[in-house]
Amino acid sequence: MQDVAKDEVLRRLKSVEGHVRGVAKMVDEGDVTYAEVVQQTNAIFSAIRRINSVLLKDFVEERAGEDGASEEMVKDLVKAIDRVVK
Repeated sequence: MQDVAKDEVLRRLKSVEGHVRGVAKMVDEGDVTYAEVVQQTNAIFSAIRRINSVLLKDFVEERAGEDGASEEMVKDLVKAIDRVVK
């Protein structure tokens, strides 16, 4: 994993961890609606999808470079990842 991707993944994971703790606190305190909890868990899912996107893009860029893929092919693959992960 490239250092830039590793740093971004770790930063995003820490953010997700904090968000999960916040939702757990909301539920524990009990003064929250189901809709609010669902909204927050959807935000967590979205953050995890972004982490997966970073990981997949890094993998493609790393492997494609090793296997001699053209820059155009790498860009196309990264665009495809963006479309699928969103």
